[in-house]
Amino acid sequence: MRIRVEYEVNSELRFLSNLDMMNVIQRALRRADIPYALSEGFNPHIRLSMGTVLPVGLWGQREYFDLELSERMSIEGFSSKMNAVLPPTIEINHACEIEQLTPALMKVINATAYVFVINADDVDVSAWRDQVLNRDILMVKSRGKKKGIDKDLKKGIYKIELINNEMVTNIIIWVSSGEPVNIRYDELLDMMQQTGLDSRLIIDVYRQGNYIKVGEQFYSPLKKVKVFE
Repeated sequence: MRIRVEYEVNSELRFLSNLDMMNVIQRALRRADIPYALSEGFNPHIRLSMGTVLPVGLWGQREYFDLELSERMSIEGFSSKMNAVLPPTIEINHACEIEQLTPALMKVINATAYVFVINADDVDVSAWRDQVLNRDILMVKSRGKKKGIDKDLKKGIYKIELINNEMVTNIIIWVSSGEPVNIRYDELLDMMQQTGLDSRLIIDVYRQGNYIKVGEQFYSPLKKVKVFE
C-alpha cells in the first residue's frame, strides 16, 4: 500500500533542515507503530520519499511525502496515530492512497505558492502588483547552484494574489518550480526589493503549498491528475 501525505510545519520549525525533517517523520513512524515498508539490501531504510525541499527559514502550510506500507491500514488510523506522536509543531492534514505507479512528488510538482506577509499600512500593494505583472523582464541574480547569473523571473511568475487582513497584507506569489524556470523565495525577495517594495515591511514568509499545474489550473498533489495529456 502506498500513501501520499499532506502535513503542516509550524513557524517554530522554520530553521529545520530537510534531513532533520525526514528524521522527525521517520521517528514518528516508528513510535506510532506504522507498518512501513523497508528497502532491500545491506542497509534497509524506510521507503519514505519527501516532496520538494522546504527552504531553511520558511515554514510550510502544505508539505508532502510519499510512504510505502508493508500492509494495509486505514488512512484515518494512519493520520491519528501519527498526530499522536508528532511534535505539536507538525501536523498531518490529509492523506490518501495512491497507485503503485504514481510518479514521485519531485517529478510532478511544478508550481509553488509563497506567501509574503507585509505591514502594508502606507503601501499601495495593488499598484506594486500591477506594475510587476506588466513588466516584460524581472531580472535578478540567481541564488541557486549558479549563483550570480542573471535570471529572468518573469516567465515563471504565474499570478500574484493579495489578501488584506487588518494591518497586514498577504502577497501570494504563484511561481514555477523546475521548468520553465525554478524560482526561489529569496529571489522573489530580491525582485520585490528591486521593484519598490521595501523588504523591511515583510514580517513573515512561508510556503503555502506545492502544486501540479496543468494548463491554467493548479491541483493538490493529493488529487489524481493527468499531468501529461
